Amino acid sequence: MARTEFTEAVVERAAPTAAPPETAVVRLVSALPEGWDCTWRLEEDRIRLRVEPAGPAGLAAVHEWLAGVLVDGGVLRGWRRGR
Repeated sequence: MARTEFTEAVVERAAPTAAPPETAVVRLVSALPEGWDCTWRLEEDRIRLRVEPAGPAGLAAVHEWLAGVLVDGGVLRGWRRGR
């Protein structure tokens, strides 16, 4: 199976009532599509992800996945895409 390069993505806490980064990263990783790999680095109110999608999926697929996860208000309520 062909692998792609890692794509960097950042999410930031947007609300003081949002889940802590340790909880949010578990939710993010559990929402990854099957076969995708991910490493992360936690900061105070930020999570830096390095996502490697499976197969031909690339940058657009990672951004689409992240947007979908962040739209689901119950999973990552109070978190938003960062820079």
